[in-house]
Amino acid sequence: MATVAVVLKTTKKLSNNEYAVAIRATHERQSRYYPLSTLVTNQSLPWRCALDDWKPAEQEDNGLGRFRKTFPAYKECNEVLQIKLTEAQRVLKRYDDGNTEFSFEQFEADLKQKEPITRDPKKVQTVVIQEYYSQQISILEEQQREGMAGLYRENQSVLKMFRPNAILSDVNFRFLESFEYWMRNVRKNKDTTISVKMRNLQRVINQAIEDKLFNKDDYPFGEKKYSINRRLDHSTKKIAIKLDKVSKLKALELEIGSAVHFAQQLFLFSYYCRGMNFIDIAFLKWSDVPDLTLSYTRRKTRGKFNIPLSAHALEILKFFKDRYHIPGGYVFPIINPSIHITTKQQYTRKKTALKAVNDNLKKLAKMIDEPTLKLTTNVGRHTYATGLKRSGANTAYITEALGHATQEQTQTYLAEFEEGEIEKWETRMFEM
Repeated sequence: MATVAVVLKTTKKLSNNEYAVAIRATHERQSRYYPLSTLVTNQSLPWRCALDDWKPAEQEDNGLGRFRKTFPAYKECNEVLQIKLTEAQRVLKRYDDGNTEFSFEQFEADLKQKEPITRDPKKVQTVVIQEYYSQQISILEEQQREGMAGLYRENQSVLKMFRPNAILSDVNFRFLESFEYWMRNVRKNKDTTISVKMRNLQRVINQAIEDKLFNKDDYPFGEKKYSINRRLDHSTKKIAIKLDKVSKLKALELEIGSAVHFAQQLFLFSYYCRGMNFIDIAFLKWSDVPDLTLSYTRRKTRGKFNIPLSAHALEILKFFKDRYHIPGGYVFPIINPSIHITTKQQYTRKKTALKAVNDNLKKLAKMIDEPTLKLTTNVGRHTYATGLKRSGANTAYITEALGHATQEQTQTYLAEFEEGEIEKWETRMFEM
């Protein structure tokens, strides 16, 4: 027979040494956790706390763990915990009464079932956008999708500046039109930035519809309503530098261990490894380089890459292997697991390191007498692809390599090439 309890999910630490409060279902010695932040609409209350603020359930509590009195709003939070535990227990009782076989999937569906809008029409009218964003951010944090959570936080902040007290049902065509105008004329954002903000808001509204908090008949996006594609030029200008400038960058004699030297080496490593993204470089481990091949999974798309390493890339790897011994087996001195413990800390460290590298790449541009050159880590990716084109590579492959399609499609396409064909182009290009 399955059992349920309200617990602190200590298997995953969140930021600030806090843990998520969750409903734990246990069946045949297997357990699954359902965070409270995914089960309640009111995200003005906190559904996470430190160990010192949590009182685990004792035998007489019938599975009800609680917030201690040291926790702000503990009374209100504990009332909700009691309600949610009772709901979970009623689901299990219904299974028993109907001789229904327990499954975690069915239990989750029953536990998360939302009330239809018609039962409480006021509910749709009173959900504040800021509160709903906080709920979505909490869910992303619990899933350790810190990069996506960062995008949500940024959009939440922009919407707060635009209209702090807006509710979900305010989001109509006029709202979106005004939001676009405000970003363009007050914040001086370009279409690319505005497009990113609008797509994030569209994603949130889609989730609100799924949660029965937004009437789908009032959906404001689409070709016949507010069309992001039609109104905004969201294409990103691809910037590449000529190969002679890569040669000049490589030829710079810099102080070993300096910040500009580190930026130079990371830029070149990305270039030699088919435009490897900075986040993947930051989290690269020696276990990903077992021999002369680089094998890793791209963090953004989960696409798998197996890249034969050129002599140039191997030289950079040897430099860092000889000089650095980083805990956790990381290749580059960016992430230190003894310091950057949580996912949020690692993400923050990645952002600060990326900014530092890009700032130093600007200095390197001046050192090669190219002060107007917009040199960033992303430039290495486009320079690699442009270099291949000039070396005679197939244009269709280059389009895929630039990321105009999904990485899964790219990898499928690459499998059609004869082994060693791409390496021949790279050899020709790297020696220029």
